Amino acid sequence: MKKSWPFIVAVVLCGTFAHTAGEDDFLKPVGLPPKAKPQMRQGGEALPPLPLPATPLRRSEKKRPPSPATLIGKIIWGSFLDHTWDDGQVTRVFDWNMVPADCQALLRASYKHLNMDYKVETTTLKGFSATPAEIPVLYFSGGRSLNFTDEERETLRRYLLSGGMVWFDSVVGSPYFYKSSLTELGRILPEAQIRRLPEDHPVFHMVDDAVKVNTKTKRDVQPVLDGVYIGSRVAAVVSPYGLGAGWDNAAPDLIKLADYYDHPSAVRIGLNLVAYAMGYFRVGQAHAKAQAYSEEDAQANTDPVVFAQVRTGGVWNTEPGGANNLLRFMRKNLSVKANYLTRTVKLDTDPLANYSFLYLSGISDFSFDEAELSALRGYLLGGGFLIIDNSLGLDEFGKAVYRETKRLFPHAAFERLPPDHPVFQQGPFKMDTARFTLAARAKYPALQTPVLEGLKAADQVNVLYSPFDMAAGWQGDDHPLAYGYAPGDALRLGSNLLTYCLTH
Repeated sequence: MKKSWPFIVAVVLCGTFAHTAGEDDFLKPVGLPPKAKPQMRQGGEALPPLPLPATPLRRSEKKRPPSPATLIGKIIWGSFLDHTWDDGQVTRVFDWNMVPADCQALLRASYKHLNMDYKVETTTLKGFSATPAEIPVLYFSGGRSLNFTDEERETLRRYLLSGGMVWFDSVVGSPYFYKSSLTELGRILPEAQIRRLPEDHPVFHMVDDAVKVNTKTKRDVQPVLDGVYIGSRVAAVVSPYGLGAGWDNAAPDLIKLADYYDHPSAVRIGLNLVAYAMGYFRVGQAHAKAQAYSEEDAQANTDPVVFAQVRTGGVWNTEPGGANNLLRFMRKNLSVKANYLTRTVKLDTDPLANYSFLYLSGISDFSFDEAELSALRGYLLGGGFLIIDNSLGLDEFGKAVYRETKRLFPHAAFERLPPDHPVFQQGPFKMDTARFTLAARAKYPALQTPVLEGLKAADQVNVLYSPFDMAAGWQGDDHPLAYGYAPGDALRLGSNLLTYCLTH
């Protein structure tokens, strides 16, 4: 299996540190040594007995406010080490709880800055229900290596695919915890790649633009988070630098090679993570239902038009239920009969000529090999159509689109389609104007018309690229900080695009 570059970096880091520090060197008390408890009671002194009657007198009391809902489940895992201080006191340090107040400190900041009142609870994976509605986020922190059982991996897989989010925090910057987190994620979701999140990803901008932060060893650097996508949602993040120590403003001075975000930086990243987990919760729930919708629709409709989605080496299946929603919209509003089961297409092995159009979406970098380029080039020169959709409207995918189409047709280039192009004027919906998401309007305040770019592979424009996300609008759930079309116009534009491909 081809390894992604965060995994390779982790192996190199672990090999570098292994010569100077072992795993146990990253499991030590974080913060100051405990203070000796003062002995206030003299010998023979005892607690006075309760006065009779023991039953308390009835009185009116204010009702306690309801307990806040649980947001984070801090997972108990691993073992412990005992650390002896210079004065002889012994502190037992647990793998899972090196910074006991990390999550509490983050949620206090969330209440202060976001007015979001949530709580953390500790739990184990054994017997865990894997229900994100009960605990939306699971948090693993530590300094030594994680090593899940097959049963625990299956539990985490069910949880992630059901819409939950998992944070792996190398709380003091341990390369052992970091590398093992990547390894375990690869076992839990072997079909997904672990990727470094780009600078313009929503997770860095939900509350505050965390584009420059500080660690113990670096200043004014881009924050580093590796992630695994399920659809367009980042379902798991791994931080190679410590977050929890920064949340609690605790210094791991006993760990010589510790590297962690300072307090302001850790809080900024943490608040963004909290807001992202809550903002994309419904997206995760919608993605979890997508397969059920596909099976239902496949039984209900067997018409021959297939929505053929191209599989790439990047993150390609960004909105698993979006295409089905678009086709249902077309059937309801246009009396268009279409097969509701989207089909995954591999360019180098599948018979592309069987499909009226191909749909390519993504949220990350990708590249075609020579066999894929040759097959796609032949399909397009033969009159086929390719619709490209930039999921969330991020730069990383957009740059890959321009690079790969230049490899496909070196002498052709994308041009913005004029307002009178048939895709806007001769489709089922006349689209002189378009509504966009809040993030797109904030970044491009003058944006009022639909934006599509076209490339001529044959005698007409048959490669159509939307730099603004359409599929998130097809799905209908809010995708915070996505640069895309509002749901209604996303469905109308998608209908026009498919109609254009089917009629030209």
